[in-house]
Amino acid sequence: MKEEILKKIEFAGVVGAGGAGFPTHVKLRCSPLTVIANCAECEPIIKSDKYLMEDYAKEIIEGMEAVMQCTGAKKGVLAVKHKNKKAAEELKKAVSGKKSLSIHLLNNYYPAGDEQQIIYEVTGRVIPVGELPIKAGCVVLNAQTLYHVSQAVKGIPVTRRNVTIAGEVKEPMTTEVPIGMPVSSLLGLAGGVTMAEYAVIIGGPLMGRVAENPWQEFVTKTTNGIIVLPVDHPLIEKKTDDFNHQLKIAKSACCQCNYCTLVCPRSNLGLGVQPHKIMQALTLNNPLILADGQAALGCCNCGLCTYLGCNMNLSPHRFIAEVRTQLLAKKVKSSQEPGNVNPFRNESKAPSKRVLQRTGLTSYDTDIRHIGTVQTPRVVRIFLKQHIGVPCTPVVKEGDFVKKGQCVGAVPKKALGALVHASIQGKVVSVSTEYVDIMKV
Repeated sequence: MKEEILKKIEFAGVVGAGGAGFPTHVKLRCSPLTVIANCAECEPIIKSDKYLMEDYAKEIIEGMEAVMQCTGAKKGVLAVKHKNKKAAEELKKAVSGKKSLSIHLLNNYYPAGDEQQIIYEVTGRVIPVGELPIKAGCVVLNAQTLYHVSQAVKGIPVTRRNVTIAGEVKEPMTTEVPIGMPVSSLLGLAGGVTMAEYAVIIGGPLMGRVAENPWQEFVTKTTNGIIVLPVDHPLIEKKTDDFNHQLKIAKSACCQCNYCTLVCPRSNLGLGVQPHKIMQALTLNNPLILADGQAALGCCNCGLCTYLGCNMNLSPHRFIAEVRTQLLAKKVKSSQEPGNVNPFRNESKAPSKRVLQRTGLTSYDTDIRHIGTVQTPRVVRIFLKQHIGVPCTPVVKEGDFVKKGQCVGAVPKKALGALVHASIQGKVVSVSTEYVDIMKV
């Protein structure tokens, strides 16, 4: 039964839909005590999982049960923010009478959806830097991923997902769209952009990336949001400012106040992440601080050190990312066990409301309309790499007619990856090493 479920998940091309994109059939080759559903949706503005939980709680629970069945886990916990009352209620109804499943309510703080935070909230355990959740007897899956697992068990591949389109658009919305839908089409569905000069963030506003060319962006399995902001918005400027320019400013402005470390959620779990030491290492040319990588390798890239922790308007999280990349390239690993959890961790949590205020996003975090499905776009672009691992190899050629759900990209033998499928029925009009374009006919 385990292999049968894993094969169905593999053939459906299920990956971590929360943003990581790790192939789920590989992730589930473990034997956890507890399966945790990450239903926190910690990024502000994004409502994709919120509406998914409200509409498809039963399917999410079916996905949980399938995961527990194939891994042998005896316990399943769904971690959801108490502020999402309707979603929590629907999940509670769906687990009613199921003794192995329970709901864990989370406070509305950022980043509540960080894997380390959720595991600690549910189990009281902390995973050493560089280790996987199975070290704590857990496996964690996003709500959208569990929904896709439930569909995979029924033989339905991943061809659609929920996406939020918000910010400077006329009609912010969350809707289910085909994989490969152009971002430009999504902006049109939301009534268009409200200003001439704007930037587009792919993903959540804090952890997402600024698109260099929004017109060349398409929805993938991990796209949960499209956020439009003024091009001169402080958040956009922080994300796009030249790194060398930031470094020059930091050398004179960083006063080692330590506040960036005090607000760091991973530091408060005793994981040794210390943004102020990263700043010191780079600005004072003191690389000995980074000898074991502990100060950087445990970072979750939430950006709190930048958006909440630095009163000098610096970007510590970009410095950490730079150092972390260098350490990983050198295959540096941290061997230290976690330290003590900060006894004032609860008091140190960053309320989402405060994060919104500090980032200038308050006006965009509103209730938005939810549309179940949208009209199929004329053309979709199915990227051959929407996951951690190697790109798929196209298994169709230009001129082929494909059905919705048909595999168009396969994983090379013994390689890490996930199949990709046609999200619409139509004609293959272009095939490259990066994508397959399909036109509706």
